[in-house]
Amino acid sequence: MSTRVRPASTTAVSTLAAVVATLTASTAFTGILGDGRWIVPAVLAVVVVGGTGLLGRTLRWWTPLIVPAQAAVLAMLLSALFTGQALLGFLPGSGALGELSGLLGQAMTVAREGVPPVPVELPLQVLICLGLGVVALLVDVIAVSAGVPAVAGLVLLCVVAIPASLAPNMLPWWTFVAGAAGFALLLACSGRHRHGSGGREELGRRGVALAAAAGVVSLLTGVVFTGVGTEGRLPGGAATGYGSGTGGIGLRPFTSLRGQLDRDSPVDLFRVRGLPEPTYLRAMTLQHFDPGRGWELGTLNAGVDAREPLPLPTGTNTLAQGPTATVNIDPVGYRDPWLPIFGLPRSVDGMGDQWRYDPGSGVVFTQTRQESRPYVETVTLPSPTPQQLREANGPVDVAPEYLNTDGVSPRIAELSQRLTADAPTDFDKAVALQRFFTDRSNGFRYDLSTGPSTSGNALEDFLFRGKRGFCEQFASSMGVLLRSAGVPARVAVGFTSGYRDGDERVISTNDAHAWVEAYFPQYGWVTFDPTPLADGRTALPEYLNPPAPAPAPTPDSGEQQQPTESTAPQPEAPVPGDAEQAPAPEAPRPGSGGAWVATGLVLLAALLLGMAPAVLREIRRRRRLTAIRADAPGAAGSAWRELLDEFTDRGGAPADTSATVRSTAATIITTHDLDEDAARAVHDLVTAVEREWYAPTGHTTTTMAPPPADTLARALSALQHRSPLTWRQRLLPRSVLPHRPDQQDTTP
Repeated sequence: MSTRVRPASTTAVSTLAAVVATLTASTAFTGILGDGRWIVPAVLAVVVVGGTGLLGRTLRWWTPLIVPAQAAVLAMLLSALFTGQALLGFLPGSGALGELSGLLGQAMTVAREGVPPVPVELPLQVLICLGLGVVALLVDVIAVSAGVPAVAGLVLLCVVAIPASLAPNMLPWWTFVAGAAGFALLLACSGRHRHGSGGREELGRRGVALAAAAGVVSLLTGVVFTGVGTEGRLPGGAATGYGSGTGGIGLRPFTSLRGQLDRDSPVDLFRVRGLPEPTYLRAMTLQHFDPGRGWELGTLNAGVDAREPLPLPTGTNTLAQGPTATVNIDPVGYRDPWLPIFGLPRSVDGMGDQWRYDPGSGVVFTQTRQESRPYVETVTLPSPTPQQLREANGPVDVAPEYLNTDGVSPRIAELSQRLTADAPTDFDKAVALQRFFTDRSNGFRYDLSTGPSTSGNALEDFLFRGKRGFCEQFASSMGVLLRSAGVPARVAVGFTSGYRDGDERVISTNDAHAWVEAYFPQYGWVTFDPTPLADGRTALPEYLNPPAPAPAPTPDSGEQQQPTESTAPQPEAPVPGDAEQAPAPEAPRPGSGGAWVATGLVLLAALLLGMAPAVLREIRRRRRLTAIRADAPGAAGSAWRELLDEFTDRGGAPADTSATVRSTAATIITTHDLDEDAARAVHDLVTAVEREWYAPTGHTTTTMAPPPADTLARALSALQHRSPLTWRQRLLPRSVLPHRPDQQDTTP
């Protein structure tokens, strides 16, 4: 039973159709991604994977070897585009693989916690590039290698299903049209070539198994990745029930705000009316601290309907004196499952149903994301006096988790004890720790980048060496030091009070912030801000800045005048600020910016250039074989030219213009020491060529000559046995060079 070899044009067109179908299906991701930085690397990944498959089939590789080759080339592309430790700039060594693993971990966290449209920072670019590269590989295997493009529709459907399941609204209509058109093109190209080849091709058991395995992998991939994201689930929690969230280095849950915060320029998020004094707008609080992962969301209780009268936060038994106001909040540019609130909320109305309030964490959240609507908060802004906080006593009516310091190094615990040794009360301890960060003489400074990591412990590096960072580092560190001093603490994430615009306050992405809340019996959670901002955005509470007549019971509280450079925010104009919306605190990653685009384009150009000789040679071979097998006019001449090319590819000298066909045949036989049967096949082919070239039209012979296809097959089989082509000869065939002006290929 002979093996049918599809024409090169069929393979090339089918591969191109598979690439186009994958790219058109991927347009669905525009519905959940905030910008187009993913497009170029994704296109490169799909094209490189498809091109590698085409090269393997052109060189007649064994099909199971093509898939590993495609995977290897994809890994090299990822290493070249996104890492700085690739060997020779593109080989995925251990360093590059470690970088990619870290980026993929960050990307999965963003995917779990981010809210569409998500900005496409470097980690997401890696994830998308890898994912679409794998999709391109599966589509190539199923539609081209196995020859069942209809099954590839399952893979393409999964590509569309992932963004469709995560997007808050319907995907753009044109993405469905593009995906359908790409799949139709894939089916049409396959159908046309099957028809053109004379009928149905047998897939065979190997092809069926290959297509089935790829289909199963694609379905499993779709099942896994449609579970990614926050849509329809508790923010930061598991997909079902009320569970604990996940996090990472620094304030990883802060990435849940990045869908709105990661912008190249400031964007207004809220317009607020009725706020009597500047104060922080809290979105979420972080309860659990893991030394290796940072601050994480704790367990959220089911809470109460946020539209009903709200209970006091857990542990708050006394409502300290302070103004009560009705605050109107218009989320003009904010979209998130967390509803930011001020102070102690008494009621919240207007934001729609399905919002819950958890008194334990003091946050308002939803399980199914709601459209942004203006809402009204009735709020009390408690302002206990320093004396009240010093005298606060009673049971610690909060979860033990707020005092947990498991895994904190003894050096950090010793620092906390030393800084608070002269503080007689929990309030004085908190003041002393805040002053440790805000007093410039201690060496801490605000910076969007952190100091170099030398110990492997980010907290120790910040406290003892770098002393440089932004609000995430300051709030994280003070929270740990408070707990080490025996004061219950948590980290809050939200916004400063913004700037004044007429009778409103405008809060923008520049105002994103993190601070610390310490617990005091009866009074509940009290705000402290250790970040040494110098732009006037810090909302310093009255208990940290008492009026002049008020006595200062201890030196600690009296000295707290030092950090008053941020006493009141300047309302005249917005100022560049915390920029916590920046990615994780690390130096810009190698490969970011335009360098990876240039690297990818150079890599793609080099790959295409390297493939060109082999592709041209294979196209020429397939065209000739098609004519030879059909015994078309000129078949003998085509067979002879193919034999000459095979001889040239193996290092033989091209046919001399003065040499006869018989002398050239003798050179081939002698050079490769062909056996008697192969020599007879070459001579039969020479006879057929001479008859074709020199015999009059309609001339017939009495002998029955073997068909050119058989004689060529016998000759090529002997050549392959005696002188198999090397990899270099396959990739760089000499026969494609323009050195044979005497021979014209009459193959159609």
